[in-house]
Amino acid sequence: MNEKALRAGFIDIYFSLIKHVEADLSRPLEDFKLSFEQYQIMTDLASNEATTLTDIVKRRKVTKPAIARQLRVLRDLGYVSQTTAKDDRRRRLLQLTPLGKRVEAEAIKASNAAFDQWVQILGKDKLLALLNMLQDAEDQLHQAQTPR
Repeated sequence: MNEKALRAGFIDIYFSLIKHVEADLSRPLEDFKLSFEQYQIMTDLASNEATTLTDIVKRRKVTKPAIARQLRVLRDLGYVSQTTAKDDRRRRLLQLTPLGKRVEAEAIKASNAAFDQWVQILGKDKLLALLNMLQDAEDQLHQAQTPR
């Protein structure tokens, strides 16, 4: 396969599979008015993997403005609250509201059920192989793009 055909094949897969995966991940969350990114922020807060905007930025490897936009929506929906840390008034602590905790628990059930369908269709071995291949690609591409 020449480079032009390889590129065309990648573009075809991007539009037919990768965009489809994104839609499949987001579909179970629509009832809660959540994007997949917002759902991930909520799971980070629920599991105490993150408690500040900076924590989420580091964990999700995206920009502060991108996370701030997602948090604004989550606050507007009443799912997340923000308070000032008592020990350092510059720090803004994030937490799920009682409604946010309920929604996150329901959303995780819906998301897990959707993923379970993938496991049934493809099997764990194929999903693991795909995950490993994508992780390897991400590592190599990130390393190649990182200035030395």
